[in-house]
Amino acid sequence: MSGLPSIYFRTDGNTEIATGHIMRCLTIARACAKQNANVAFIVSDEESLALLQERFDVSNEFAVYCLQSDYRRMHEELPVLIDWLDAQTGCKGAVSGAGLSKPWLFVDSYFVTPAYFATLGAHYPVAYLDDLSSFSYNVDLVINYDSETDSPYYTNAKRKLLGPRYTPLREQFIQPVYTVRPSVQNILLSTGGTDPNGIAECLLQKIFDTPDESCRPLRIYDYHIVTSTSNSRYHTLLSMAATNPHIHIHTGVSDMASLMASCDLAVSAGGTTLCELCAVGVPTVSYLMAENQRTAVETFAKEGLIPFAGVNNSALSNILRFLTQMSEDENARKKSSQSMRAFLDGRGAVRIAEALLHP
Repeated sequence: MSGLPSIYFRTDGNTEIATGHIMRCLTIARACAKQNANVAFIVSDEESLALLQERFDVSNEFAVYCLQSDYRRMHEELPVLIDWLDAQTGCKGAVSGAGLSKPWLFVDSYFVTPAYFATLGAHYPVAYLDDLSSFSYNVDLVINYDSETDSPYYTNAKRKLLGPRYTPLREQFIQPVYTVRPSVQNILLSTGGTDPNGIAECLLQKIFDTPDESCRPLRIYDYHIVTSTSNSRYHTLLSMAATNPHIHIHTGVSDMASLMASCDLAVSAGGTTLCELCAVGVPTVSYLMAENQRTAVETFAKEGLIPFAGVNNSALSNILRFLTQMSEDENARKKSSQSMRAFLDGRGAVRIAEALLHP
């Protein structure tokens, strides 16, 4: 990877930690590649490798190196990782000067430690995409798009990119076209690639398979479930769709912005999907699938953009109430959509790429 600026993305994804880290790194990687950077990925194991390659726009979109390590014990990978980077870059030795003459290592994982960054940072400039604020990050660049509020954990970071303007959304989310229609017909259910608590299945059962009369108005709508084959309930969802013409399953969606724009309401777990829905302007209700999503869902709720229904299955009744109320109120949907679109412009990945390539 010589000649042009180089960036190595260190991230993982699997059935336990889902695919969010991979997806947002891919978005930033594509923005970097568009600005003529050399880009490669480093993953821990074969499962992460497969999930990453499944999400490439084209075959072999980026080079990938598999460490054959335990993603939960990142400190153990350091000798292999640093030796491999030295061999690839020809930059063996400690970081010199400002530390920015060497290729970047862009890390996105919840299993990093202070020792991990201390060791790695002595050899390569490090960028970290954070949404936990777990400890003091001694890195060259820290990114947190969930909040504009500075953190004492960022005191040792040389540079900081904070707030929603740095949300790494795919290019398709830059100024997408969306219209609030007079009546509701299509509802999006985005529950993460793995949906470990089966929220999509539970919600659909509540709507279609219970005698609850309050759900009757919701039975006329079409439900578009965005998931993946990694979902443990994937075949159950397929069976539900086979017997109910109102249920549609979507996997491997390449143009998510268009799918979102075709829907009138949305239900989503926390994470980057909330930012995407905001950029499109689809009135949305969120729920908490994992604790690391709390900052995002609470921020959107505090801003009055996306109401927070609760945690996993306990959120179902609030989700149903939101869908019922919003489906009956076109003006409320218009107001929600306008506020959401004003909050995010979809250019976060471009801004992160510029910060990496033009420090």
